[in-house]
Amino acid sequence: MRAKFYLMLIITSLFLCSSCRIFYESTPSDWGWRFQPKPLTGMRNFPSAKTEYGKGFRDGCGSALNAVAKGLAADLAKGNYDYYRSKKSPDYGTGWFDGLEQCTYIVDWDVL
Repeated sequence: MRAKFYLMLIITSLFLCSSCRIFYESTPSDWGWRFQPKPLTGMRNFPSAKTEYGKGFRDGCGSALNAVAKGLAADLAKGNYDYYRSKKSPDYGTGWFDGLEQCTYIVDWDVL
């Protein structure tokens, strides 16, 4: 009787652990954010960092998450915006501001 109980407990635990991926959304793998803290929801369908727009989106999103989590002063000292890249490619600048806006509202949706 106990063996059946433990077997059902193990099967249920494995099922629940395998379905946790449904609730946890991740950033694209080429962003390099594997062990960086980030929100559990809202981080879905972001662009890949293989394009200039995607690199800008990644940097803008990182700036927003740092500004909301650590405060704006800590983010400004780090400097996640690449000015020279934005001058060379307008897609980087557009992606940076899009990423900043998107990730700000993921973490702090009641900004105003």
